[in-house]
Amino acid sequence: MSRRQLIGLISVVAALLIVGTDAWAIHHFSANAATRQYPDDYLTAVACPSAAQCWAVGQTGTAPGGNTLSEARGPLLRHETGGRWQRVPPAGLGARGAALESITCPGAADCWAVGGNSTGGQAVIEHWTGGAWHRVAAPASRGSQLNSISCASASACWATGGTQSRSGTTAGLLEHWDGSRWSIVAAVAGGLRPQQFSCLATGYCLVLGVRDGTAAAAAYSGGRWTEVPPPPAPAGQASPGAGTVPSLFGCAAPGMCLAAFPAAEHSGAEHSGAEHSGAEDTGASLVTDTWNGRDWTPVTTSMLTYPIGLACSAGHGCWLLGMTRKHHPLALRWRDGGWAAVTGPAARHQGFLTALACGSGCWAVGGNSGTRRNGVPYTSPLIEPLG
Repeated sequence: MSRRQLIGLISVVAALLIVGTDAWAIHHFSANAATRQYPDDYLTAVACPSAAQCWAVGQTGTAPGGNTLSEARGPLLRHETGGRWQRVPPAGLGARGAALESITCPGAADCWAVGGNSTGGQAVIEHWTGGAWHRVAAPASRGSQLNSISCASASACWATGGTQSRSGTTAGLLEHWDGSRWSIVAAVAGGLRPQQFSCLATGYCLVLGVRDGTAAAAAYSGGRWTEVPPPPAPAGQASPGAGTVPSLFGCAAPGMCLAAFPAAEHSGAEHSGAEHSGAEDTGASLVTDTWNGRDWTPVTTSMLTYPIGLACSAGHGCWLLGMTRKHHPLALRWRDGGWAAVTGPAARHQGFLTALACGSGCWAVGGNSGTRRNGVPYTSPLIEPLG
């Protein structure tokens, strides 16, 4: 797979996880001239309801010429017990057009997976109740998709995504689960429109978004919302009159949250020779704001070029996931106020990581990339054990 094709794939995965718009309208392999169909399968999220099991979700695809506009898609669901992963057929989902984007588990027998269906144009909500997955009706109308979900408890979940009208106009979408049904809500905490959610099953959430065009944040605890200061944007990134919200965000505890702002690469970095040197994880400046429950503290680090996800796990800390300059999967762990690289078995193969969760061990998910002997590129699901 060429550099352009792989970067295009990383862009669409990042869009699915972060942006919250209609992902199927993105031509994510750019100017790929191939006319043969190739597998385009990858995992976008993972959750562990207990130490005994984990679930990973994503999507399958067969793309002619590398164009997602004509790509046949299907949901991908995998289950781990005892360190072994098996593929599970998702309940109530058609094979064509559907995809699962995010998963969360507020209880040992209580998991929610969300996504969308490009064929039917309807948001997808799946519920695991300990013995089976069940399709749950989504309240949003056609042209909707859910890209992320987070739960503070079994009766307090929020799912975010987007809608798109026939005229092409897009809008944000926020849905709430109150323990008995899903409903559409306009905002939280007095008008805050969320862009990033991170909830803990202990009943706490920290939410980042925009209120009246300005960056804002709110904490959820004891069933109530409280306004808190938003993470400060790096110098030069804030746009006049617009809120700047970090694209990477996660909480491991009420007093341990990270919000990362991937900055543009340094001028000339692509042609400076760094790509061919041993320092493949540098070239971009990353500002990570740390939350201690009261205040944000920024930390600037020379960081990888292609960050995709930031995942936090209680007891296991926070991880930054993505791809190196040489197109290898990359995982970094937050330690002692900075990022430290963690090497996994797939570190020498082409691919990327998107999300991480910890049960009996920590698992990162994403995709492996390559080219077959006949020249056809492919992407296959990647599940990486990390300690």
